[in-house]
Amino acid sequence: MDLAQLDEPFAIDDIEWRVQRCGIANKNPWAMVLAYVTNRAIMRRLDEVCGKENWKNEFSPGPDGGVMCGISIRINNEWVTKWDGAEKTQIEAVKGGMSGSMKRAAVQWGIGRYLYSLEENFAICSTDQQRGWNKASFKDTDNKYKYIWWQTPPLPEWAQPSAPEVASNEDVAEVNPETELKQFVEFARQEDNKQKLTTEYTRVWKLLSGHEEHQKKCEEVMKIRFSELKKAA
Repeated sequence: MDLAQLDEPFAIDDIEWRVQRCGIANKNPWAMVLAYVTNRAIMRRLDEVCGKENWKNEFSPGPDGGVMCGISIRINNEWVTKWDGAEKTQIEAVKGGMSGSMKRAAVQWGIGRYLYSLEENFAICSTDQQRGWNKASFKDTDNKYKYIWWQTPPLPEWAQPSAPEVASNEDVAEVNPETELKQFVEFARQEDNKQKLTTEYTRVWKLLSGHEEHQKKCEEVMKIRFSELKKAA
């Protein structure tokens, strides 16, 4: 069982987008959307990497009426569980809460965690219905519902399965995680081109496969640098 395979990007069809906030400003519609892995894809990934008999999930009430989910994987004949929770949703409250908490618990195992490195996406929107677009609603200042339509954003290449060529076993054996991480930190500190930064992050993150703590630090460096660049823009 290679748990590092849990971290691999998913096919585009396995990704769903949800509106976090939306509205109309100066007669222009806008929507900020975030990407998530579907629960079906999460279960399939666990089946493929761990085996159907080597993982399970469970739910329990969370604080403030929310839902907690624990995903357990059997490692060396011992069950290891990681938990996370979510609030109940306005539509199908219990089902929505269970779905959200499972997605978050999956991230604890690395499933879909790479999506956290995506920048905030402001989708292309229209106040007119567009074929194949998604529909969103919000309440205006008169407390009346308004509707807009938004287009699903494309995923960058690094967030798709068609990733750069995987290093050979010989190359992986020679990787020094401390050195790779130190070099990436120095690179990120000086680089202000987001595309170059993302490309290098993807390369280093894959080289650090099997070194979970170093991958987490790599992710943290990436988030901090993107935040700095955003503030400086």
